[in-house]
Amino acid sequence: MGFRIPATAGAVSGLSLLAFVLGVAIATGGRGFYVPFLALSLCLSVGVLALAVPIPNSIKALIVIVLSFVFGIWRVEVTPRPSLRRIGNVSILAASTAPSTGIAAALTSWREIVTRRIASVLPPADAALVSGILYGERGLPKTERDVFRASGLMHLIAVSGSNVTVLVQFIFILVSFFRLRRRQTFIVTSFVILVFVGFVGFSASVARAAFMGWLVLLARETGRAVKSFHLLLVAAVILLLINPWQLFYDIGFALSFLATWGILAWTPLIDPYCGFLPRAFGIREAFAMTVAATLCTAPYSAWVFDQLTLVGLLTNVFAAPLVPFIMGFGVIVAAWGNFPGGTLIALPALGLSRLLLSVAEIANIFPWMNMKIIGMKLSTLVCAYALIVYFWLLLTRKNELSTDK
Repeated sequence: MGFRIPATAGAVSGLSLLAFVLGVAIATGGRGFYVPFLALSLCLSVGVLALAVPIPNSIKALIVIVLSFVFGIWRVEVTPRPSLRRIGNVSILAASTAPSTGIAAALTSWREIVTRRIASVLPPADAALVSGILYGERGLPKTERDVFRASGLMHLIAVSGSNVTVLVQFIFILVSFFRLRRRQTFIVTSFVILVFVGFVGFSASVARAAFMGWLVLLARETGRAVKSFHLLLVAAVILLLINPWQLFYDIGFALSFLATWGILAWTPLIDPYCGFLPRAFGIREAFAMTVAATLCTAPYSAWVFDQLTLVGLLTNVFAAPLVPFIMGFGVIVAAWGNFPGGTLIALPALGLSRLLLSVAEIANIFPWMNMKIIGMKLSTLVCAYALIVYFWLLLTRKNELSTDK
């Protein structure tokens, strides 16, 4: 029985998106290497066709996939190489120093106003923590920042998918009171997501979350079923179309997508082994997701930062349930500001902020869970992810076979 090129629309679109990302990776990862690699890929494609049952749909599918790969290479070629700076073992994109103008400047000014309103009723460290959780404001004092980094909780003070999820849920609750139609809800939610992305800044994590959230809304509007892996690939391709160099030179981009892929791929496999934890308050789910995200980001983090933080497996279990409440009370504090009674209104946010800081200090109890890994090679990193993907495919296949029985 010959090998057959997948020709269904879902398979072709998924493989085409993956081929585009691969093309970008080859072109940005090593200039001069991708030309023979492309020739080899084309030869292999011809060989696969020779082994495959040559039906027209398979040929069309292969052409689309190869063209997507070539398009990824072309996108890098037509994009000027950006300025880079060195951090750890990698070079990263240098921060833009261009001043904000127009709408971006207005949103930046609005963010500064909100930050001042929160700071007017909360102590500096707590205000910075609440602002960081709400919209990624970078003002946390060095002492607290070091504690959060050592405890594996730095991702909480950077805008991520959880912010967008809470925002969308809040909008759905709000519009339900106005009895808006589905299309009106879609337009309002899309506009709010766009404003939020501009408000917090166009970082990889928030852009990825915003794109995925918007695509889910679009699928809901059109009545189509969507797959999370496809959404993740679409979000990656859109961001790489904007700037293909961020695939290798933006640490936030890499960590964001690795963590999300880990949550999507590994959480269902890890959850059955977490029966010793209760499902109340989402503790079991939070632990499974934390292990999944840590598993898929740990090799990259060790390669970049020369450090492997395992205490996050413990701290995230206790910290994750606090974040939605801090966001909710943080919004109330930002809206009320220093109006009369503002200090009283801010007490719940203050208490939760102090509780989260206490959770972060768990890292001081288990210092041995933060390990230094010096001089990790790129080949080791590649092998680590090859093993992660291999065992994911193996366990997924095993689960499918056990389900069919």
